[in-house]
Amino acid sequence: MSETDNLPDRPETLAQTVQELRDRETHLLGMLDSIPDSMLGMDSNGMITDWNPGAERTLGWKRAEAMGRRLSELIIPPRYREAHEKGMRRFVEAGHTRVLNRILDVEALHRDGHTFPIELSIWTISGDRGGGFGACVRDASERHRTQAFLRNSEERYRSLVEHLGEGMFVAQSNRIVFANAQASQILHIPYDELVGSDPLQWTHAEDRAAVLELRERLARGLDVDPVYEVRHVGGDGVERWLSIRPKSVAWEGGLATLTFFSEITESKKVQQALIRSEERYRAVIEHVDSGMVVLQDNHLVYANRRAAEITHMTAESILQVGFLHAVHPDDHAIILDRRQRRLAGEDVPSSYEIRLRFEDGSIRWLELGVSVVPWEGKPATITFFSDVTERKNITLALARSEERYRAVIEHSGEGMLVVQDGRFVFVNRRAAELVQMTREDMLREGYLHRVHPDDRALVDDRRKRRLAGEDVPNRYEIRLLLPGGEVRWIDIGVTVVPWDGVPGTLTFFSDVTERKQAEADLQRNSSEREAILNNAMVGIVLSVNRRHQWVNQKFADMVDYPREELIGEDSLHIHSDRETWEQLGAQQRAALLATGTFSNERQLKRRNGDLFWVQMSGQCVRGKDPDSGVIWTFLDITDRIKAEQNTRAALEQQKELNELRTRFVAMTSHEFRTPLATILSSAELLKYYGDQLPTEEKLEVLQTIENGVHRMTRMLDRVLLLGKAEAQMLEFAPRALDLIALCKSMVDDVRVQLPESRCSVVTQFTPPSRSRLYDEKLLRHIFGNLLSNAIKYSPNGGQVTFRVQPEGEKMLMTVSDEGIGVPADELAHLFESFHRASNVGDIQGTGLGLAIVKNSVNLHGGTITVRSVAGQGTTFTVLL
Repeated sequence: MSETDNLPDRPETLAQTVQELRDRETHLLGMLDSIPDSMLGMDSNGMITDWNPGAERTLGWKRAEAMGRRLSELIIPPRYREAHEKGMRRFVEAGHTRVLNRILDVEALHRDGHTFPIELSIWTISGDRGGGFGACVRDASERHRTQAFLRNSEERYRSLVEHLGEGMFVAQSNRIVFANAQASQILHIPYDELVGSDPLQWTHAEDRAAVLELRERLARGLDVDPVYEVRHVGGDGVERWLSIRPKSVAWEGGLATLTFFSEITESKKVQQALIRSEERYRAVIEHVDSGMVVLQDNHLVYANRRAAEITHMTAESILQVGFLHAVHPDDHAIILDRRQRRLAGEDVPSSYEIRLRFEDGSIRWLELGVSVVPWEGKPATITFFSDVTERKNITLALARSEERYRAVIEHSGEGMLVVQDGRFVFVNRRAAELVQMTREDMLREGYLHRVHPDDRALVDDRRKRRLAGEDVPNRYEIRLLLPGGEVRWIDIGVTVVPWDGVPGTLTFFSDVTERKQAEADLQRNSSEREAILNNAMVGIVLSVNRRHQWVNQKFADMVDYPREELIGEDSLHIHSDRETWEQLGAQQRAALLATGTFSNERQLKRRNGDLFWVQMSGQCVRGKDPDSGVIWTFLDITDRIKAEQNTRAALEQQKELNELRTRFVAMTSHEFRTPLATILSSAELLKYYGDQLPTEEKLEVLQTIENGVHRMTRMLDRVLLLGKAEAQMLEFAPRALDLIALCKSMVDDVRVQLPESRCSVVTQFTPPSRSRLYDEKLLRHIFGNLLSNAIKYSPNGGQVTFRVQPEGEKMLMTVSDEGIGVPADELAHLFESFHRASNVGDIQGTGLGLAIVKNSVNLHGGTITVRSVAGQGTTFTVLL
């Protein structure tokens, strides 16, 4: 049948069918124009064939503008166009593509140039590849914004939960199904361990019953308190207090418990501290040495124990009647006046003194301090009072002492004056006499205008340097030019003293004119004496206040200074340091004041810094007065001191040799006697009973003799080896060797040598990155001794650990045990020959092994250290 067979055979029927098709097309086009989505068509070449109003609204292009243009030019963003065109060509050529009949999330290009997200579906208009395509474009901007909002909201929620200032977890069926990071941190439990665990397992044993009761109430929907305090034990084993807020919530379709919590350990400690503080406060109040009463609403509401003791009353009677009746009648007025002025709002002193008069007629002084404080939520007046009778008596005594002091000052043979803030505030009678002024004039004008013109620069310089904080001499001598042209020498001393509670400068001075004249006469008559002293064989110095006034040439040669540089300077620079100089000065002055002489041996310092020994002797110029000057003699005894030191060193060396010989004799006596006794007894056994002994017992006796011989041989070998080492004749022949294999063999050897030991030997060997050079024989001495000692001195067993590992360019070896250890005061002697620790008991040994180890390590250029605690074990560390 042909295609025309289905066509209507009558014209009227054909017209009706065409009209129906046109109506249907109009209906469909109306529907396409009214839907909000973009509907468009294109041929197989990608040219637009249809464009509905929705497409105009969504994509911005008018139908007339879009028709006949390529789809890729209108709505495909430039970066996707090449891929789109390739897909079109592939469909035309191959007839298939992955994008048909699917909803795609892609970007579209609007007419104004901006891109936006769309949902795109494409279908073929007919099965024929030339039939073209239809496409539906829906603006997905709102959906994308909603999704972004939801993602941001979820991120904010997660961020909020994870950054809460407190922990939070959700539990279902008594298992934690969710927790924030803060929960893990507060509980000190790793997150992986926390999730899935029962919160009860972390709860303190004493609080589990309360938590179980809370869990039961939540499960039954009963009311619970908003906040609970419980203790938990974290993953670190530490007990902490938590404040928890549990509530029932819906969680993923089921019922769960949401718990917020924070650590309150510190606040609990503060609460407990406050309780203890209150207890201490009450204890202090009750035992303080001051009486205390509290007045509230004109009634005494508290009195402590000390208040009762001071007033000779009971605390109860004070609260009932007070103690004002015991106040001295002369002091009632001051109490009444202070109270009335305080009630009137005046600012009155809070502290004052009154007297109590008791029935026996005795009078005691009280010092009162009054303050307004809150007391149990209401204002109150608290009064502290203490018995100051003794202090009042002392004050009166001080007043009398001050009168005596002023009398002494006023009649002193030295002038004294005090300067404060640049003003003269005190001048005694003698000071006014010395400068020939009245005290009133001195207080007003000072006395500097009386200083000789040639000395004013010195006085001014000393004053400026002292004000600048420099260290200047506190004593010096100047001249006064008095009315009539008379010149008088005065010796001035300056010091800082408290004066009326404020620092002041105390200056005291005395007339030394006669002494200066005597010194001048001495100077004139001393030329011959100086020539003699300069040629003396000992150093001679005249010093005043530790300043060189004169030195002879011999002393200058001793310290390698020119005489002119020494004269006028203090002796600090010829001593090793200031502290030594100051200590010597104190010793010298004490001896000179006591006997007038001083002598000792000490080191002085030459100009180039070299130290040398001198015997120094000093004698005061006048009696026991070091301030008048001291004559010192110095004798260089450096050679004698060196000879004495050499002699002492030789004696110490001889002493050490004697001790070494004693230890050697004791060791050899013990170490030889034991095996010799064994050999002798075994030989006698063979001699007298050899023919009666079975063959096996004879072999055992012979083995005992052989073991004794081997033991003595080993000891002799060690002695000879140590002798070679100390004579520096020990051979050192390093070569490349397998260090780890050697260490393993030494462990096997020591296990064979000591088969009966209860120790377990653990090895941890890390091979070196490259071959190193060692002397195999010396290494066997080192680690054979260390390993055998570790086992031998662990009689109760335990673990012996032998570690070898690289340490930079060297190898680090350690041997540690859990044995008897070494007493702390004997560690320094551990590597000495024949030395054995005092706690070894009857454990055999020669005291040579560690000395051999030390020498072997030294030959390798390495180091060995030891750490040990008596009764806990020992660790030797060797670095080669």
